[in-house]
Amino acid sequence: MVIYNVKDDDSFDVYQQEGIKVRLGEGLDEKGKLGKKPMIRAIDTLQVFRDIIQLNPIKSVLPIATSAVREASNREEFLNIVSKETGFDFKVLSEREEALYSYVGAIKSLHIPDALFFDIGGGSLEIVYAEKFKIKKVISLPLGALRLTHQFDGRKGKFTDKNFKSLKRHIWDLLPNKKDLGLSKDTKLVGVGGALRALARYEQRISKYPLDKTHNYKISRKSLDFTVNDLSRIKPDDMSKISVIGASRAETIIAGSCVIDMMMEKYDFSEMHVSNHGLREGALSLFLEDPKMYNDGYLTAEQIRKTIGLDEQHKSSPEKENFINALLSIKLISKRERKILDHAEKILSEKSSFSNPQSVFYSIMDEDMPLEHNDQLVLGLALVHARHTKTSEWLFTRYKTILSQQDKVSMKKISALVTLRRILERTKSRVELKSHGSRILEITVIQSRSTQKFLLKDALRKFEIAFDIEVILSTRPYAGSSQNSILEF
Repeated sequence: MVIYNVKDDDSFDVYQQEGIKVRLGEGLDEKGKLGKKPMIRAIDTLQVFRDIIQLNPIKSVLPIATSAVREASNREEFLNIVSKETGFDFKVLSEREEALYSYVGAIKSLHIPDALFFDIGGGSLEIVYAEKFKIKKVISLPLGALRLTHQFDGRKGKFTDKNFKSLKRHIWDLLPNKKDLGLSKDTKLVGVGGALRALARYEQRISKYPLDKTHNYKISRKSLDFTVNDLSRIKPDDMSKISVIGASRAETIIAGSCVIDMMMEKYDFSEMHVSNHGLREGALSLFLEDPKMYNDGYLTAEQIRKTIGLDEQHKSSPEKENFINALLSIKLISKRERKILDHAEKILSEKSSFSNPQSVFYSIMDEDMPLEHNDQLVLGLALVHARHTKTSEWLFTRYKTILSQQDKVSMKKISALVTLRRILERTKSRVELKSHGSRILEITVIQSRSTQKFLLKDALRKFEIAFDIEVILSTRPYAGSSQNSILEF
């Protein structure tokens, strides 16, 4: 259960989160129906959740059920008992809905246009293939981590060599061929699910990764092979004591990681992106976008596009766009730096003030953004650098194992641009650029009112240092003024 704080613009963040492993699908494959003990565990847990909800000012409750309930022959009986005992009326997602809701949650937070997306749960594996955000294939397979663990007798998550080979062969045979999926060359592998997040945290732990962040973390095929082999040698009791895995995940992580490993091998991916956002975030986003559509259960391509928010990217003024495009055209900034700068502008437009520099940095790093970890670090460091250089240098040192010298250059460039553009914006001034060779840049500032000359000169000195160029400043008054142009070197 997750309680979200929904803002006026329908964005949201987590207010409270509770998780209890009930293994509702335990024994489902053998009997075809939900067992008495798993149902009791689920109802007991839902009663706890109901009590938590009653203590909070909750406006809407969205109870959803996935494969275990969907496949059970006694699902109506179970849902009636749940409604009577807890007051929750569950929406049972179809295979297509489960896959698409999860896809929307992940891709809204990552903005990866060509993606082979997967969500590995306890009972099933959902796969969505999209090109340029258009859905091409939706597939649901009985390859959930808990189901496979029980199916191949993985007692406490430990398989015999024979069963492990059978497990891998079974997964390989059920996964569709690469040719049948029609993957484009730009396709990226994106995944969600508890098993994947546990794998990412475990890999970060053994590699001493300096960031406590799994969203948009990239796992390479080589490192995944190493991690899977490493985990397969650990005794079940020892596995449950590993803090980043825990007792609730220890039983199923081997089967789950095997599914992911087989996908990377079969589809020839060298790396994959991990998303912290999936089914729950997708369901909430779709509900906020169109409650009637959510309740009806019919999801269109246009609704997916609107919910992901592809048409609502942050747009700055034409003057700002022209300024940045000019810098791009003379290759003073890269497309990557421009993307980071756009995020910096968005943050500055949403927050009128910041607290101390470290708080700025950690609040930015705590957000789940469609930026790779290095880029998000550069973003946070740049905004700190614009306020306190020494703090940004200290923070850079903390993360130097995953940052490069080019990242430091980018940090300083974005910091200088943020400072300069804030001055120009506050004085309502426009800018024109003219390049005189590769190392000299003439900047003409067209004033609409009094420009803070000394602040502007100071900002341009920082600009010169960050970009390693010489700047010629030319100021020109607004149209209709009788003042002469001033040229300052």
